[in-house]
Amino acid sequence: MKKWMLLITLAIPLVTSAKELNRIHSYEDSYVLGTYTNELNKDTYVAGGFEDADGLQQVEVKFQFSLAVPIIPINQSTSVMFAYTQKSLWQLGNSDISSPFRETNYKPQFFVMHQSNMLLFNNAEIGYIHESNGQTASLSRSWDRMYGALERIDGPVQYGVRAWYVFTDEAPSEDITDYLGDYDVWLKFGNDIGQFNTRFHYNFGTNKGGAEAGYTLYLNKFVGLYVQAWKGYGETLIDYDHDQTRIGLGMKLIPPN
Repeated sequence: MKKWMLLITLAIPLVTSAKELNRIHSYEDSYVLGTYTNELNKDTYVAGGFEDADGLQQVEVKFQFSLAVPIIPINQSTSVMFAYTQKSLWQLGNSDISSPFRETNYKPQFFVMHQSNMLLFNNAEIGYIHESNGQTASLSRSWDRMYGALERIDGPVQYGVRAWYVFTDEAPSEDITDYLGDYDVWLKFGNDIGQFNTRFHYNFGTNKGGAEAGYTLYLNKFVGLYVQAWKGYGETLIDYDHDQTRIGLGMKLIPPN
C-alpha cells in the first residue's frame, strides 16, 4: 500500500500546470528525495509513546506533493482557490520497525488569488491555511493562519513573500512563531539547464529560523535531478522547535509553463 501511495504522490502533479486562475495547477514544489539528517528528534517520540522510537533511522525518504484547484471565478484576473500540500518523512528502509511514516504534514488552504501586473509582482493571494500532522496527545502539532502573499511567478527570476497571522496554535505548539516567525520568503532563478530555489523564515526576536535550498538539473520538460539541503527549525511540524541539518537527493517534478 505504501508503494502505491508514493506512486500516486508522484503522478498527481504531472497533470498540472504552473499557477493559473482557471485550471488545476501545481502550487508548492513536488519532489521525492532520499535524505540523511544529522539528528532525529527522538526525545519527542520517546516522550510521546511512539513505539520503537529508539529504532528510528537518520536515513529516510522525504516527499512532497502540492496542487491547487479553482473553485469560484470572480473575473478574468481573480478567483477563489483551494490548495492542498502534503509533506512526509518515510522510514522506507527501516524494516525492523515496519517502515513507518514518521511524520506527515497535511496543509489545506482556501484563498483568493489575483493575477495582474503589479510592478514587482504579478500574483497576489489572501486566505486561510490549516496545517496539522494528524497525531494525538503530545505528538500532535497544529496551527491555523490567515495570510497574504505577493509573488513574481514567471521569468528567469521568481520570488515571493508571505506574511501570516496565527489565530489558533494548539498545545504543545503554542510557541511555534518563536521558531517559524510571522513570514517566509522564497526565491527561484535559473536557465534552460536548471534552477536554484531557496525558502526561509526567521524570528528576529528569538534569533531562530530555518532555510531550505535546492538545485534542479533538468532531465526533460517534466522531471529533474534534485538536490536539497535544510538547516534550522521547522522543516516539519514535529520539528518546529528542533534544529537539524538534512541533505537529500532525488527527483523533482517540473510544472510546464
